[in-house]
Amino acid sequence: MSFGGKVNPADNTTLNGAGWPDLSTSEFRSIRRVASVFDNDSIAMALSIAALNVQGQLQKLQVDGAAQELNAAKQFAYKRAVYGRAHAELLAEFATQDRREQGANAATDDPEQSQRFLAQSARDVCLLLGRSPNGIDSI
Repeated sequence: MSFGGKVNPADNTTLNGAGWPDLSTSEFRSIRRVASVFDNDSIAMALSIAALNVQGQLQKLQVDGAAQELNAAKQFAYKRAVYGRAHAELLAEFATQDRREQGANAATDDPEQSQRFLAQSARDVCLLLGRSPNGIDSI
């Protein structure tokens, strides 16, 4: 990160998905528009933990212990599930950071925002599993 609070575009960590889609801290920053107070390592750690969580929920998609090939749409759903979960976890950390009054952002300060990100992540996992997001299956 630069002294002006801008993110250095060279700061990027690509996380090998080991069969799952690879994740990138720069892609996460551009898609989720996270606060610039987070360094690349903090984001990489949040993404790794979120990916582990989502992959655990998607064990039914594995064939012989390996992730199956996902088409482009399913890769987007997987990434949104992981990125949403990571973003929800980072919001709690963001609330503890020192910020100037001008830096307050209503979208990141909303206490329910984290729950919305986690709910979207859960819906994406259901989509990937072919289950109803509201927990209702046909009889």
